[in-house]
Amino acid sequence: MAAHEYFGITVTLVANTPTSLLAALRLVDATVPATVRELTIQNDMASPDALFIGDPSIATSPQRCGYQLGLGDSKTYRSSSVQDVPVGRLYLRSTAAAIVNVEGWC
Repeated sequence: MAAHEYFGITVTLVANTPTSLLAALRLVDATVPATVRELTIQNDMASPDALFIGDPSIATSPQRCGYQLGLGDSKTYRSSSVQDVPVGRLYLRSTAAAIVNVEGWC
């Protein structure tokens, strides 16, 4: 994504299906980088239920979520002086079909 400094993408999740955030974003734009300086994930107000954010273990253990976002809630991740935000390590799960808004700064 060298040509872009920012991306804003909306993805739709299937109920009870753990989804790699990076894979979902790359279905819309194949140039989304695996790491970014800042990343915001928002559970859209049109979503019917909560959104869970976790690591790959969320696929087999739903309790492995780091954050639970209610309707309209968002979570922002920021890079540190030693590491960017690893988009490829974040997984999403919802109990019903969900609309998720994601924006990132490269």
